[in-house]
Amino acid sequence: MRTIASLLGLTLLLTACTASLPTENGNGATSSSVSSAAQTVRAEEVVYGPATGYLALPAGDGPFPAVVLIHEWWGLNDNMRDYAEQFARQGYVALAADLYGGESTEDPARAQELAAGVAGNPTAALQNLQSAVAYVRGLPDVDGERLASVGWCFGGGWSYQMARNDLGVQATVMYYGRFMPDDDLSQMKADIIGHFGEDDESIPVDDVRAFQARLQTQGGTHEIYIYPNRGHGFARELDNPDAVQAWDRTLAFLREHL
Repeated sequence: MRTIASLLGLTLLLTACTASLPTENGNGATSSSVSSAAQTVRAEEVVYGPATGYLALPAGDGPFPAVVLIHEWWGLNDNMRDYAEQFARQGYVALAADLYGGESTEDPARAQELAAGVAGNPTAALQNLQSAVAYVRGLPDVDGERLASVGWCFGGGWSYQMARNDLGVQATVMYYGRFMPDDDLSQMKADIIGHFGEDDESIPVDDVRAFQARLQTQGGTHEIYIYPNRGHGFARELDNPDAVQAWDRTLAFLREHL
């Protein structure tokens, strides 16, 4: 039987993640109010189950749909906090989960150690993410029947595992997350959208097409997009149109399924 560590294709994935090093890093406690042209976002660090995450809430009164965000192999850093705030500005309660016990890094060697540690204890990782789901469902402004997971790279693989293991999400977003062709999908109930680069060396495009075909045999509505001439981590390149298109597709998918 395959372990989740092998299901995530750990070695290839960790090598590829170096292409998306964040420009900012930080893991200190914060509480802030973030203004935008659209609305004001309330954001703070919160304790959920075994970990401390970053929670961003929309302005106004709920109930709102919610998203659990899962970080890249760098950990819960300022980039992930920014993602949480972006989702809150779109009307979602967003909890950026932490699978690294409060650590984040800009060092690829340390990131590889941290990601390998998580993959080596998949039960704890899934329990962490279950706690994140339970936390957001318990918030007074959240509609617990409208919940999604979103992950990038390392986090994209774990977002997929949330769907595959039926952790209570109705929709799942995978940005170049790992999967295996022979994964058991019998428990999966969530609808999936996946974004993959055609030139991603860690996730062969033929495997993505096979995954796309297999999802079409499952129940639900699934969307897999392959972006020509893009490699791993392309969604971090905010000046390219494919990153913008992936973001727009993600928001449209969540609006439809939540």
